[in-house]
Amino acid sequence: MGDIQYQGKNTTFLELLKEHKIEIPIIQRDYAQGREDKEEIRDNFLNALLHSLDTNVPIKLDFIYGSIKNKISQPLDGQQRLTTLFLLHWYAATKS
Repeated sequence: MGDIQYQGKNTTFLELLKEHKIEIPIIQRDYAQGREDKEEIRDNFLNALLHSLDTNVPIKLDFIYGSIKNKISQPLDGQQRLTTLFLLHWYAATKS
């Protein structure tokens, strides 16, 4: 087998959208952040986002793992984070 080089980088959500089209593979599970049994996880996440906004300190949301082919990103892990960021940006845009 050939040597495959993997590389990552820190980026913002908007930079990611400018560089790649994002397609969620059919194998991904449904969005779970809104489920009632995920309230503590959701609250911790929203509190971390609010703190980041209040202090103007960037927050790292772990990683998004997947493949990129022809500028199309297909996340295998990170779909929940991407969906949440999209929804937050959409909400903020409708409020501005």
